[in-house]
Amino acid sequence: MQLFAHRGISDLAPENTMAAFELALAHHCDGIELDVRLMSGQVVVIHDASVDRTTNGTGLVAELTSKAWAQLDAGDGHPPPSLRQVLGLVAGRCEVNIELKSNDLVPQVVQDITWALKQCHFKVSQLCVSAFDHRLLVQIKALLPNISIAPLIASCPVALAQLASEMGAQALHSHVETTDQALVDDAHAKGLIIRVYTVKQAADLLRLKQIGVDAVFVNDVVWARSVLN
Repeated sequence: MQLFAHRGISDLAPENTMAAFELALAHHCDGIELDVRLMSGQVVVIHDASVDRTTNGTGLVAELTSKAWAQLDAGDGHPPPSLRQVLGLVAGRCEVNIELKSNDLVPQVVQDITWALKQCHFKVSQLCVSAFDHRLLVQIKALLPNISIAPLIASCPVALAQLASEMGAQALHSHVETTDQALVDDAHAKGLIIRVYTVKQAADLLRLKQIGVDAVFVNDVVWARSVLN
């Protein structure tokens, strides 16, 4: 079972920062998960719609200027990084899951992915785009037919993994509390990878391994590896 560092090693470093991603690489994660929004036309790595919780600043990400952004501290002494900064850091050393948190950034994310594939030693199979707004994934797929997409779900649909299969996804990202054997088996029967977010309890980690989940998003890769071993 693969271990994805959720917002980097976010238990040990500020979430979605270069420090958290550097730690994830140092701990040999299988993948990194990060969240992206648009700020002054640039794709930046941050979870919330505002900077209030995760930085020393205030205001909405979408309304900040580049100058104001540069003055933020996300907890590691630097502003939240751009997507290109993180992709440049990873440089094909592990998989990267890019979660779209707003509906205005598809063209820019496509540009950044294209740049990473040309400049940063990534194979196309190492990059995946996920979102709760599945319409955005359809847009991404239309522009980058070879890219992996993964709809995020917070429940267990009546038709199980059918929605992911119908939209041409390569994976399904499901919630830890609603992922069961039936969902995993149906995803695999449809040729889908199933990854589960966000696993914080040892019992959940062991249960998910037992039912055949392919990957989990965790806040501490070292902790998860120790539980599994």
